[in-house]
Amino acid sequence: MEKIILYTKLNCHLCQDAYLMLMEITLDIPLEIDLVDISHAHNSHIYSKYTDRIPVLARPQNGAELDWPFTLADIKAFLTDPSPAQPPDL
Repeated sequence: MEKIILYTKLNCHLCQDAYLMLMEITLDIPLEIDLVDISHAHNSHIYSKYTDRIPVLARPQNGAELDWPFTLADIKAFLTDPSPAQPPDL
């Protein structure tokens, strides 16, 4: 079962939408979903990294991340892509 992290925060309706999409996907793809509330993270780096990007899906096994906005199709493609994350262009 693959582990997915959903970076979220309290009272974020987009985060709720993302979570509901993940729940729908788990009907077809077994996932272990770890919800991380960035406002309660003990690491200030997590808050500063994700505060303007949430909701964000992350695949810890390959470092890939998917920022909002995304659709069910985007999530499925993200979950089935075996390639590691590409560093952002600078």
